[in-house]
Amino acid sequence: LQNGVKILGMAGFAGDPLWRQNVAGRPLLDPFLATIFYISLPLFLWKMGDKKYAFLLLWLATAVLPSLVTINAPSSIRMINILPVLPLFTAVVIHNRGRLSTVIPNLSTVFVNILGVAVLGYHIWWTAVSMFQIWPQNEEVRFVWQAGLTQTAVFLDHQPITAPAAIAGWSPDTMDVPTMQLTLRRDDIPLSHFNPLDGTLILPAANGAIYRPAILDLHPYWQNQLAAWGATEQAHGEFVETRLPDGFVPEVGQGGKTAVFANQLQFLGYELVGSQELVTYWRVLAPPTAASRLFVHQLDAAGNLLGEDYRLDALDPQAIWFPHWRPGDLILQHHDLSAPLADTATLRLGWFNPYTCAPGPCQNLLTQTGEPFLLLEIGD
Repeated sequence: LQNGVKILGMAGFAGDPLWRQNVAGRPLLDPFLATIFYISLPLFLWKMGDKKYAFLLLWLATAVLPSLVTINAPSSIRMINILPVLPLFTAVVIHNRGRLSTVIPNLSTVFVNILGVAVLGYHIWWTAVSMFQIWPQNEEVRFVWQAGLTQTAVFLDHQPITAPAAIAGWSPDTMDVPTMQLTLRRDDIPLSHFNPLDGTLILPAANGAIYRPAILDLHPYWQNQLAAWGATEQAHGEFVETRLPDGFVPEVGQGGKTAVFANQLQFLGYELVGSQELVTYWRVLAPPTAASRLFVHQLDAAGNLLGEDYRLDALDPQAIWFPHWRPGDLILQHHDLSAPLADTATLRLGWFNPYTCAPGPCQNLLTQTGEPFLLLEIGD
């Protein structure tokens, strides 16, 4: 019932609440046409005995049914089938205007016609402003339609060089790869993808640039680190380009132990940051053959688990996954730990395929010595 009231009010009061298809909340019709539409409904009900009116009412009821029984009503995308018949409801009432003008001589004066044209012009202007200025600037719209990635692809298409690039996005292992494959017209630029919201930063090989949508910030830790490393940022409309000095290689904090997992990922070292933060450094040796999720376990002196942290490729409900790292990439991962480092004696870290965990056990990527993880004594 509540959805029915919302759908009825969509014509002249409050439209689709989501920004994906239109300016959120904007009514489907302007006040004049909405008034005519509401007048037409009882008229059509009154004339239901005529098959033409009954057919249009049946079409209208069928078209609104998907939105009536689902969330986020009124949904314009779920009621898209209403469009072929919607003009007919207002046209039937407007068609009687000529008959009315014979009864009311002043109904079709020059002033009224000019006023009608002015109202129509205002409606066209406001529609253009809404669709070409207000709607594209909304953050949800820019995210859903990937404005940042699209403009990045256009920019890369016109670059004379083919240096690797790291692309920041919200879904690096699922949707970002096919999005760039679709929008980028060239295939000679090696692309890597990462999600900065996960605390990740990828430095592509050969001093390639980092690109991110303007509405997606890097993790604050990496934003500060890039500034300290002398990186330069340049805004290009919907995306931002970041470049490090030529030949730059970040210093790895704690060295000592190293390991190669599945001949794909090499552990370079780690760095303790603050009381409950950790940074791990990795190099991609070969393109991953399956989803790879990074784990860090904090153990006390007796080997008991104190805390755990998981990053990178998460389990996708639809089991969608695309390779999104390139050989030579440096993966810099910031971890927010759940237990203080002061209580931690050993770090246990490694990689596993999240799609093997049901029913389990999870299949870890093995080191070159056949171990399923690497143990690091704090200070190693």
